[in-house]
Amino acid sequence: MRSILKSPQIYMAFQKLVGGIQMRSHCLDILQAHEGERVLDVGCGPAYYLNDLPRLDYYGFDTDERYIDHAKRRFGERGHFFAEPFDESRARELGPFDGVLLMGLLHHLDDQSCHSLLGAIAASLRPGGRVVALDTVIHEGQHRFEHWLAVHDRGEFVRTPEAFLDLAKPHFESVQGQLPKASLTPSIYWVMTMRKPIAVSDEPATP
Repeated sequence: MRSILKSPQIYMAFQKLVGGIQMRSHCLDILQAHEGERVLDVGCGPAYYLNDLPRLDYYGFDTDERYIDHAKRRFGERGHFFAEPFDESRARELGPFDGVLLMGLLHHLDDQSCHSLLGAIAASLRPGGRVVALDTVIHEGQHRFEHWLAVHDRGEFVRTPEAFLDLAKPHFESVQGQLPKASLTPSIYWVMTMRKPIAVSDEPATP
């Protein structure tokens, strides 16, 4: 299954099947991006939802070259796409950002990698900026089949809501989470909104 999902077309079809597209649309509503803003999307995949956003200064990062190549072919000049991880060096080079998307990323990273990433993002967020993360989750009261879907996710670090909050709180003063409900969408998603970075880099991000 993991190798099959490396195909951008199959990946997008699978996301539609399990409600991932609907949940990503929900995250875009939370982000409330405005035309002309600078938006960072880490773990952007093929960035299939870019047409649902206004005209932005968009930066998409993903470590899968096939996803990034697909995004470049489809969206051309609408964004800047990088087939590499996003780190502190890139944060200093490209920031600051008004909004950040982490769509289905944190549950693929161990705790240390999550803290490194969230620290870099916090350091490159403009005042009033917001970060929206979407992840697969296991939680109390989850249906047996939904739990099976969650634990068999491609991500090796599917967590509880409490564990996701513990990752975010050292980096942001304001952290809110929700288990969104939607028709025909399994209850396997956790959405987290982060604002007001606690830690900022010693060197200000360049515009």
